[in-house]
Amino acid sequence: MSNIIYLNDPREVYRYQKVEEPPAIRFLGDKKGVSEFEIEFNSAVKLPVVKEVNKVYAYYFKPNEPSNSLCIVLHGHGSRGFSSTFYFARKCAQNRIKSVLLTIPFHGKRKAMGVTDGTGFFVLDSIGMLNRFRQSVVDVRTLIDFSGTGIFENVEKTYILGVSLGGMISSIAMGVDKRIQKGVFLLAGGDIEGMFWKSIAMLPLRKYVYKVASGEEIKETEKEYERIDKLYDPLTFGQFIYPRKVLMFNGMFDYVIPRFASEKLKKSISTAKIVYLPAGHGSLLVYRKFIADRAINFFTREE
Repeated sequence: MSNIIYLNDPREVYRYQKVEEPPAIRFLGDKKGVSEFEIEFNSAVKLPVVKEVNKVYAYYFKPNEPSNSLCIVLHGHGSRGFSSTFYFARKCAQNRIKSVLLTIPFHGKRKAMGVTDGTGFFVLDSIGMLNRFRQSVVDVRTLIDFSGTGIFENVEKTYILGVSLGGMISSIAMGVDKRIQKGVFLLAGGDIEGMFWKSIAMLPLRKYVYKVASGEEIKETEKEYERIDKLYDPLTFGQFIYPRKVLMFNGMFDYVIPRFASEKLKKSISTAKIVYLPAGHGSLLVYRKFIADRAINFFTREE
């Protein structure tokens, strides 16, 4: 990775060699007019950590009625973020949009046995973080590759919907891959450095950094943002989304993704519109039906 981080175009970091081996597919059952499958394939990006992280699992929801569109859904960080996002994938399929919920690294089956969902994704190492975002984005791109091989047959339109961490990954994926035609980002924001130093949720981590790091080391951390961290900051990739449309949903009282972070992301995507709801980071999904209905209307509406 170190030999490509200085490229002029940040999208080059997310180049990859396509996965040639077809994915394994297992039928899970039928529910409310939707067929459900588990998809398994090898990630095109290998992380030098637990072996489980390099095997990708996704959950495919196929409407029994004809559909020519596909929505890739990315969940948030942790067990709650993972489980709650199935609602959006199923809701898309119930409205004649094929959907596939991608498991982010260090979640679900992509973690060691006995480890909590999300443990290991965030590390105090810029290269490690870049590699985690890179694997996540490339996994999204690999799913889109499969849509041309008969796995997701008859796909003419590809959308993406991401929640929290999944929303940040989705925004980068959309900036990098022009095959994604519309995006919906929930609880997402940009400015990695600003969120680290200003977000209330990051306070315990900041205290740890101040405890173990010297003043010079903290200055080096700030330099690393300029050199490396921007390569996985959604703000860097917002400019590449134009002219495609984005719809954002954020909480008025979100202490994890502060308002300045969501506003910066919106500003970086000139075609984005944002809806603020009276909720915090954990409670925004109280409005999940409203959000899902708006998202599906946004995806299916002809511009």
